[in-house]
Amino acid sequence: MSAKDNRSLDEIEMDIARNRDSLAATIDELAFRVKPANVAKRQTAEAKSALYAATHGPDGSLRYDVVGAAAGVAILLVTVAIVRRVRR
Repeated sequence: MSAKDNRSLDEIEMDIARNRDSLAATIDELAFRVKPANVAKRQTAEAKSALYAATHGPDGSLRYDVVGAAAGVAILLVTVAIVRRVRR
């Protein structure tokens, strides 16, 4: 027989209580992670980080080539939207 087979009822109950508390904490953590507001916050932070990394160099300086291209695309899209609206 193993040592676990010789446990007292109190030891088994304490073990069950510890496992229950551990499971409750795990469930709470999972609920926190999948909460839509928290998911949105994480995704927003990741998007901001990716945008900063794409538009800034390793020394933190602004990459004008990337920013200029993005501004050009934005201006083009606004122009197309205005022209389409005027033609209606």
